[in-house]
Amino acid sequence: MTILEAVEFGKNALASIFDSDPQTRTDTEMEREIVSNVYFLLSSLLKMSIPHLKFNSGRKLTDKEVATYQNWIERRLTLEPVQYITGETEFWSLPIMVGEGVLVPRQDTESIVDKVKAHFRDLNDKYHFLDMGCGSGCIGIGLLTVFPNSTVTFVDKYEKPIEYTKKNLTNLKLSDRAEVIKSDMFSNISTKEKFDAIVSNPPYIPSEDLKSLSMQITLFEPMEALKAGENGLIFHEIFSKEAKKYLKPNAPLFLEIGYNQDKDVIGLFSSAGWSEPKVLLDVAGKPRVLFAKK
Repeated sequence: MTILEAVEFGKNALASIFDSDPQTRTDTEMEREIVSNVYFLLSSLLKMSIPHLKFNSGRKLTDKEVATYQNWIERRLTLEPVQYITGETEFWSLPIMVGEGVLVPRQDTESIVDKVKAHFRDLNDKYHFLDMGCGSGCIGIGLLTVFPNSTVTFVDKYEKPIEYTKKNLTNLKLSDRAEVIKSDMFSNISTKEKFDAIVSNPPYIPSEDLKSLSMQITLFEPMEALKAGENGLIFHEIFSKEAKKYLKPNAPLFLEIGYNQDKDVIGLFSSAGWSEPKVLLDVAGKPRVLFAKK
């Protein structure tokens, strides 16, 4: 089997993958996602970039590579995320290991790193950040690479995210500038420690909206990283009430939000006495990050 034949095999095998998925997609969107899945799997399997795969389309796979690829396609047919299948994804152009029990980082979340970078213009200063609900550690790891003299405290309630954050820090040789703490929100964080900024992609999906999520999310990814009560804001409410105690004077908070939550979160943080609450847009021009100062 050549790379070109593997691409066609994967496209044909995955043609019906979304038939039972409640998330609505056009034929074009389904075809685009299937092709993306196939190239993602082959790129990871063969350790080749997508342009390299296309340029070397006549390269033959070994018997072992064919067997692994076929197994991966079978797993993908169960709607298992391709990132779980390969054990890795990319965030802020960095390799991030992921697996069961950890939310797959989305490109949208890179907006948080981007907004922090824009706010703290001296990239060489010694900042101390808190990544709350760190998951794979991707946001804080992105900050460690942007700010080479910074330190980050990573916090998560669950063991799997703690494990993956430590793995990713070790793999990227960033452990010496990181602290990883198991804590339910701020419960195990000392108020004596003050941060230059707090960042988080907290759960923000309202209960009703969970029903329309893709099955590849609901069947595999941790629901505790997504669900946030009836209005989707129970964790944002905790931040609005608690986060000030852990920030230096005038220090900012950056929180990811849902596409239609901008007015509600601004009202929430205004009522809690935060300064300059506003919502920042992502690269697609959609409301994505709540910014507020202590």
